[in-house]
Amino acid sequence: MLALLLTLAVPAEDLPTRLRHLESAAAAWSPAPCPDGTRVAFLTTMFGGRQAASIALEGGYPTQLTDEPGGIAELRYVPSEPRQLLVVALRDDRRRLLLMDEDGAPPAPLDAAAGDQFPGGFTRDGKKLFYAVRDGAKVSLRSIAMDTRKVSEVAPPPPAAGAQRAVGSLSLDDALSGLFALGPLSPDGRSIVALVVRSGSETVVLVDLQSARAELLTPDKAARFRQPRFSPDGRTLYVLTDAGRSAFGVDAITVQDRTRRTVYAPGNPIDAFAVSDDGHRLAVAVDSTGLDVFSLLDLPSLRVQPLAAPPAGALAGGIVWDRPGERLLFGWRLADDTTDVWQLRLGRGTPTRLTRSPRPALSRDAIPRPTLVRAREAQAWLWRPHDPPKPRVAVLISETPTRPVFDKRIAALNFAGLAVVAVNGPGAQNAALAFLKAAEDLDPRDRCC
Repeated sequence: MLALLLTLAVPAEDLPTRLRHLESAAAAWSPAPCPDGTRVAFLTTMFGGRQAASIALEGGYPTQLTDEPGGIAELRYVPSEPRQLLVVALRDDRRRLLLMDEDGAPPAPLDAAAGDQFPGGFTRDGKKLFYAVRDGAKVSLRSIAMDTRKVSEVAPPPPAAGAQRAVGSLSLDDALSGLFALGPLSPDGRSIVALVVRSGSETVVLVDLQSARAELLTPDKAARFRQPRFSPDGRTLYVLTDAGRSAFGVDAITVQDRTRRTVYAPGNPIDAFAVSDDGHRLAVAVDSTGLDVFSLLDLPSLRVQPLAAPPAGALAGGIVWDRPGERLLFGWRLADDTTDVWQLRLGRGTPTRLTRSPRPALSRDAIPRPTLVRAREAQAWLWRPHDPPKPRVAVLISETPTRPVFDKRIAALNFAGLAVVAVNGPGAQNAALAFLKAAEDLDPRDRCC
């Protein structure tokens, strides 16, 4: 149906050219600053597929780092080696850990074990990496010495050691069943956080690496937990969660007694947060009508600090501090331009754009911008093509809220002369039909849902 609408809406000789230009538009997101503060690595489609690249933090031309057929899912620098990176590549539909450097050497697999591999975290000196291997229902927690490449499995001490099990602790097999994310490592390197699904709910698990036992930091109640971050002293774990409320907020879990308190929950959903390495600053990105608004707060007083604002847009991934706590780095999606990596320097005026992903032969004026409309009681976004004056309509319904940012799917429909109305939430389809019935400047015939 979509292909038919695209074919009928514009002359055949125009649409293929427009779609080719659109397909050439690239994106860059998920920045990871290097330890010495000179470069930043990121994910990008500039070179075809999801690959890793890096660029000088003060600007320059990006360097392609990987050429993986399946693409790259994650990346981070090795703390002890400013030119080395750990990447998660997708090979044969499996997540595989690879070590690579910026000098062009081929990526080297860290572990030949079958299954999906999840990076957990490096020790402070960068000499050891903890990670997990999930093969079916079995999860193995491991470490590797970065200098010798010797792999060790985290296992309980032998009975002869006389170690006592903590009351209420779980075996690793039980605790890590349902693992979907690992890390961070505690500042003292003695424990590591894991996010797992238990009884249909997300749960935060703390693993003691010496005893190879784990405890649950959150109860088995319907809730989501994301983006765990330790305080510098390791006594507090910050998490993004909707436990006890309808939207994501930032909570703090005291590791010793597992008590949890709300740190910042403004009512609107928080899409991402970051705590500076010194533990003094909390940066949050709050969803406001589909766009993200940054706030900077002092910890623990939560006093709001001045912070420059990027152009209206939405996050692509999370936000991250550099090591000195002077810059925030983030992927940023605009309404009429490509997704790129931006930096926000404290006290230095407006944010700056580090990358400029190509969009050849596609001007910003050619990309229609969305308008906020109401579909019954629901919030909706309407993208109108530049012509005709009364376009036919495609309806976009998604499980997740549609953001008012550049989207190739929507742009393709606009180029084909169709308007797009995006409605989400319960009753979205009926709300969209009611909106189209009342909209006199739209032609609801041949609508596509």
